[in-house]
Amino acid sequence: MNKPESVNDVWPHKETVIFLMDSKSCFGESISDLIQVLESCEHIGDQGIHKGNELSATFHHFNREKVGEFGEVVPNSLIFVDFSIVFDTDFEVYLRGNSIPRSTEIVILIQSSDYSNPRQQVKNLTRSIETATCTDDVLKETERYFKRICPECQGDLAKNWVLGWEKKVYQRVHN
Repeated sequence: MNKPESVNDVWPHKETVIFLMDSKSCFGESISDLIQVLESCEHIGDQGIHKGNELSATFHHFNREKVGEFGEVVPNSLIFVDFSIVFDTDFEVYLRGNSIPRSTEIVILIQSSDYSNPRQQVKNLTRSIETATCTDDVLKETERYFKRICPECQGDLAKNWVLGWEKKVYQRVHN
């Protein structure tokens, strides 16, 4: 990752979205099928007002072993993470500290848990976190996130948001 200095350094932008979970399914649907649905998001598509869009995305599925690879997890601004991984690995430490930029969108997937009250556990974290309890929640969070960073919908505001986020990630990964 090169140090971003201007909007021209980060656009066109290819977003990498990660699913950080051990299971190959999310709310009963295979991750690969869910990713195919997410890839059709209009804000990363090339149709309608988004023709010639400068925003694209790739989606990846990682398991809990990737949590220890700081440089693999941190440079992603949309992270779907299984509840058990958050509270059973160093990921919780990343969230409580400054490792992952506050502007990174974290969506905790509450599928099943050995914890007595998973929603309360999430509320006890010291940052704003979204939760998903079904695939519709995952779809809505993805759509909302990509709309926020879509230059066709948000203009320069979206481009500047991505620049600011990339500067924060650069600092965390390279310092």
